[in-house]
Amino acid sequence: MKDRVENFIRENRKDFDQFEPPAALWNKIEKLLDERQVNPVHAYKKEKVVRLSFLLKMAAAVIIVLCAGLWVYQYQSKQSADLSNIDPKLARQQVHYAALIEFKCSELKRIEKEEPQLYHEFSSEIRKMDASYQKLKSDLPESPNQEETVKAMIRNLQIQTELLNQQLNIIQQINKVKKEQKNETQHI
Repeated sequence: MKDRVENFIRENRKDFDQFEPPAALWNKIEKLLDERQVNPVHAYKKEKVVRLSFLLKMAAAVIIVLCAGLWVYQYQSKQSADLSNIDPKLARQQVHYAALIEFKCSELKRIEKEEPQLYHEFSSEIRKMDASYQKLKSDLPESPNQEETVKAMIRNLQIQTELLNQQLNIIQQINKVKKEQKNETQHI
C-alpha cells in the first residue's frame, strides 16, 4: 500500500508542484502563532466564548422544548375527564368490562390460524364497536352530561362483551361439530 502511494506521488509530481501556496501564507501563519504566544488567554477566550454561546443556545432550546411539553401535558390532563371523578362506581364498571373484553379478545385470537375468515369477520365487528367507544371517550371531556356519556361508554363495553360471548359460543359449537365429525370418521 505504501509503495503504491509513493509510486503515485512520483508519477504525478509535476501535477502536485504546479500548485504553489501564496507567498503571504507563511507570514499570516507566523503572525497568528505570534499572537497566540503573546496573548494565549485571548486566543482561548474566543474559543470558550464560542463554546459558551453554543451551550447557552442549547440550554435555551431544551428549556423551550420542556416548557412546551409541560404545557401540552397540562392541557391534555385538563381536557381528559377522569372517570373516577365523574362517578367511581361507573369507573369500576368500565375497568371491569375493559378487562373482560381484553380477555375474551385473546380467546378469540386463538382461532385466527384455524378459521382466518371467521376471525376477521368477528374482529371487524369488535373493531367497529371499539371505534364507537373511542369516539365516546374522546367526546367525554366536552360532553355537557359526562355521566350519561360514561354510561353510554359502559353500555358499549357491555355490548362488546355480549358480542364476544356470542362469538366464542359460535366457535365452541363449530369445534364441537368438527370433533363429532372427526369421531364419526374414526368409527367408520
